[in-house]
Amino acid sequence: MSAAPTGPQSRKPVASKEEARRRIKRIAYWSLPFMIAFGVWNLIPNLPDAWRFAVMPVEIVFVVVYGTAVIRFSLWQRDEYWRERGRDPKHPERFPKDRPGGGPG
Repeated sequence: MSAAPTGPQSRKPVASKEEARRRIKRIAYWSLPFMIAFGVWNLIPNLPDAWRFAVMPVEIVFVVVYGTAVIRFSLWQRDEYWRERGRDPKHPERFPKDRPGGGPG
């Protein structure tokens, strides 16, 4: 049996700019309609309290979903940054040779 490959081919490939653009477009696609609706609601003067209480849960759900999407994008960017440099995204402080079974050194 041969050992697992340790060269550049064994690493997960670095994501392309197209992948980053696709992720940003997805966030923008879902956020723009909500932002327009919230902007219009905020421009209406003297909105009745019943409407305010109806809109509040929608806004809270949007903020949670949007926040989660932005955090996931940020973590994905961080992982790609370390992959470009040949490091393990989960343990970037370690050099590739420091990994258990990573070779002599």
